[in-house]
Amino acid sequence: PGLPDGTIDAKEIAIVDRITDWMQVNGEAIYETRPWKVYGEGPNVIKAGSFQGNSVSALGEKDVRFTRNKAGNVVYAMVLGWPSGEIAIESLGTSNATNPGKIRNVELIGTGERLRWRQGSDALRVTLPTQYKPTVDFAAALKVSLS
Repeated sequence: PGLPDGTIDAKEIAIVDRITDWMQVNGEAIYETRPWKVYGEGPNVIKAGSFQGNSVSALGEKDVRFTRNKAGNVVYAMVLGWPSGEIAIESLGTSNATNPGKIRNVELIGTGERLRWRQGSDALRVTLPTQYKPTVDFAAALKVSLS
């Protein structure tokens, strides 16, 4: 918590700095985007209201949140936590109720890293490069280009 005069301590400043660093790299998945067909998927839901802040700490690499660009030909999938293995995003599978269509390309925003990915009927499966480690690993933001 901040001080009574509204200033924040060094620990809070460090957190804000890390969020700023993440946003500088991944901002395209946030700024000037629109909601997608579903807000997200995964085992954890954030509870709204007073004193519900602890629900955020349960979020992890199986929780994904979506946005899209204005044209609707790009879906951003933010995996909340840095995945240790293959990511399976069910909402982007060809037989899912979201009906995402055919995926043309998947990239990890802010990098030139090549990703292994395949879209199946059950899910989009993505493997991030094992040698790549981001400076801020709050979330892996994937840019999914649709055909």
